[in-house]
Amino acid sequence: MTAPPSPPVRGGHPAHHSGTGNHPITRVVIHSAVMDCQPGAAELLAKWNREGTTAGSWHYAVDPTATLQCSFDRYVCWHAPPNGHSIGIEMADRPSSISGARWLTLNQRRTLRRTAKLTAELCVAYELPLVLLNVEALRAGRKGIATHATVSAAFGQSSHWDPGKWPADKFLRMVRKYANTIKENNP
Repeated sequence: MTAPPSPPVRGGHPAHHSGTGNHPITRVVIHSAVMDCQPGAAELLAKWNREGTTAGSWHYAVDPTATLQCSFDRYVCWHAPPNGHSIGIEMADRPSSISGARWLTLNQRRTLRRTAKLTAELCVAYELPLVLLNVEALRAGRKGIATHATVSAAFGQSSHWDPGKWPADKFLRMVRKYANTIKENNP
């Protein structure tokens, strides 16, 4: 087993959480933070998580130039209910339900790459399958990667639809490539 990722920690203890019983991890949930995708956004997300500026919380924040750990993985953060046994990654992104064209910009591509790398590291560390879970798979309790939209549709505990239109297939290919590299370097 490979150790979980260890990006720079900004806080580690979220203002909002449901305790420290988050293990075992069964899924990684991808979010869009509804903010411009620009350098410095991850630091702002970490500050909000630490100070409780929003009603939610998350484990990691990613922007074009930074990947930060906002909450330790053991915390049950409030990011996509039901929250237990999941890791939340907030991407600096302003989601769209109409077009995925934003993912063609340099900042968005860099954010997607960083998010894919982090997701791969988490999946390898927690021995999660490198699959995007659909509603049925989530309801069946399968392990893997999900979006906030899929978790909302599966369990009806939130109305969030992020990350909206996004290059899911490309993202999953990147995750698998990074995971293969990690496994090759850590036999």
